[in-house]
Amino acid sequence: MSPPASDIAVPQSTGDADTAAAPAAPAQVPTPAAAADQARYDMMVGEMAAERQQPELAAEEFLKVLDIAPDPKLAARATSYALAANREDLALTAAHRWQALDPSNLDAREVVIRLALRTGRDADALAQCEAIVKDHPGGIDEGLRHVALVLTQEPDKAAAGLALMDRLVAEYPARPAAWSAKSLLALRLGQFDAAETAGRKALQLDPGSRNAAMLLTGALVKKGDIAGATEIVDGVAAAPGIGKSDLVDIRLGYAKLLLDSGLHDPARSQLEQALVLDPQNSDARLALGLLALDERKLDEAAAQFRALEKVPDKQDESTYFMGRVEETRGNFQQALDDYRKVNGGDQALDAAVRSASMLGRLNRVAEAREAFEGLRRQYPPLATHFYIAEGDMLLDAGQVQQALVLYDTALGENPGDPDLLYSRALAFDRVGMTDRAEADLRLLIAGTPDDARALNALGYMLVERTNRYDEASTLIARALKLTPNDPAVIDSMGWVEFKRGHDRDALSLLQKAYGMFPDPEIAAHLGEVMWTLGNRDGARSLWNTALKSDPDDPVLRATVKRFGQ
Repeated sequence: MSPPASDIAVPQSTGDADTAAAPAAPAQVPTPAAAADQARYDMMVGEMAAERQQPELAAEEFLKVLDIAPDPKLAARATSYALAANREDLALTAAHRWQALDPSNLDAREVVIRLALRTGRDADALAQCEAIVKDHPGGIDEGLRHVALVLTQEPDKAAAGLALMDRLVAEYPARPAAWSAKSLLALRLGQFDAAETAGRKALQLDPGSRNAAMLLTGALVKKGDIAGATEIVDGVAAAPGIGKSDLVDIRLGYAKLLLDSGLHDPARSQLEQALVLDPQNSDARLALGLLALDERKLDEAAAQFRALEKVPDKQDESTYFMGRVEETRGNFQQALDDYRKVNGGDQALDAAVRSASMLGRLNRVAEAREAFEGLRRQYPPLATHFYIAEGDMLLDAGQVQQALVLYDTALGENPGDPDLLYSRALAFDRVGMTDRAEADLRLLIAGTPDDARALNALGYMLVERTNRYDEASTLIARALKLTPNDPAVIDSMGWVEFKRGHDRDALSLLQKAYGMFPDPEIAAHLGEVMWTLGNRDGARSLWNTALKSDPDDPVLRATVKRFGQ
C-alpha cells in the first residue's frame, strides 16, 4: 500500500517573528514555504495519477517531490511506477535516487543493476555488483551469490550478465564462492559448458564444498552426462565425516535434479538409496510412489502410498494419491471414498474436484453437476477451472451436447478464455465437428501464438481427421520447439512423420515418447509403426503389455482390432 502524503518529511515554515521580519527572498529563489507548497502540490498530482492508472506521470511527479523532500520510500514508489510505465530511463533515475537515499538497501541496488543491464550501462551495473559483494551483511561469499541470483533475472542480457560475473571472478580468483556464483549464473542461463568449467574450478579450490559439487552435478545432468554427475555425487557421499542425514539430503537433491530433467530411472535409483539409508523418509517414499503412478505401475505406487498413511503429516496426501491409483484402476467408488477423506493440505481442492468427477463416472451426473456448481459458488475466482472439469465429466459420461452448452455458457461469462476455447475445441472434435474445433484452436493460437498445447492439438487433429500432413507437421514442430520434452508432442511428431511416410524417423520419435511416458495411445502408435516395419512380434508384445495396464483405452483397442490381434 502506498504511504500517505503525511509520511513525507516536507520542510515547513517556522512562522516566528524573526522569519516574518526577514527581508523578502529574491523572486527566483523559492522560499521554504513555497517549496513545501510545491512539494505538496506535486505529491497530490502524483497520487491522483497513480489512482488514475497513469504510472509515468506519477513517477515524474514523485521525482519532483524528491528534489524538495528526499524520502527513500517515495523514491521506491517512483521507481515502481516508472517500471510499470515501461520507462526504463526514468526508472533508472528514480532507482539511483532511491539507492542514494538508502545506501544499505539491497533492493535498490538490485533494481539499478537490472535496469543498467537492460540499458547497456555495464559500468553502472558493475559498480552496484561490487558494492553488494563488498557490503553484503552475509559477507563476500553471500554477496557473490546474491549478485549471481540478481543477474539470473535478466536472461535476455545473458552475455552481459556473464561478462559482469567474469569481472567479479577476476577480482576474487582464489575464492571458491566466486566460481560457484559463476557456475550458478551460467547454469540458470543455460550456459552448461561454462557452468561445468566454473563448477570444476570451485571444487578444485574447495574439494569439500557440497555446493560446488551440486552445481557441477547440475551442469553435467543438463549436458546429459549422467555417469559423470553420478560419479561426482558418489564422491561427495563417500567423503569422510558425512552423516546419514546429509547422505539422504545428497541423494534426494540429486534425485530432484534428475526428475526435473525427466530422467526417471536414475532418479529412482537415488531415491531407493535414500530410502535404504532412512526407511522412514517420507519424501523419498512419496517421490517413488509418484514415479510409479506416472508410469502406471499401480501396485508399486499403492504400496508406497499405503506406507505413508500412518505418517501424521502425510495422511491427506497419501489418501489423495491412493484415490488417484484407484481412479486409474477404474475403481471409481473406491476413488470417491478416498477423495472424500482428504480434509486438508495442498490436494484438498483437487480432491473435491475429482470427487465430483467420480460421481459422473458412477453415472450420478446430476449430483456431479450440483457439486461443481457448489465449487463455483464457494471459489468464484476458480470458476473457469471448475467449468472445464465439469465439461470433462460430461464428455466422459457421453453427454457431449450438454458439455458444449456448458462451454458456451462459460465463454459467455469469460469471452476468449484460452482454457475454455481449448476444452470446447476438444469437445467439438470428439463429436466430429472438426471445422468448429479448428476454428476455436485457431482463435486461441491467434491470441496466444506460443500455446504449445493448442498447436499440438490442432496439428494432431489435422493428422487424424485430414490429409493436411505438411500443415500439421509445421504446427507440431512449433509446439515441439516450445516444449521439447513433452512426450505428447513427441508422439504427435512421430505420428505425423509416420503419416508422411518417414517410418524410421517416426519409430525413433515414438520410442522416445513411450520411454518418457508409457501411455496407451503412444503404445498404439509405436506398435503400428513397428508392425509396418516388419517387427510384428514386437508390436504384439507392446500392445499386450499396454492392454494389461489400460484394457479400455479406445485408441489402443481400435488399433489392436484393426490389425486382427
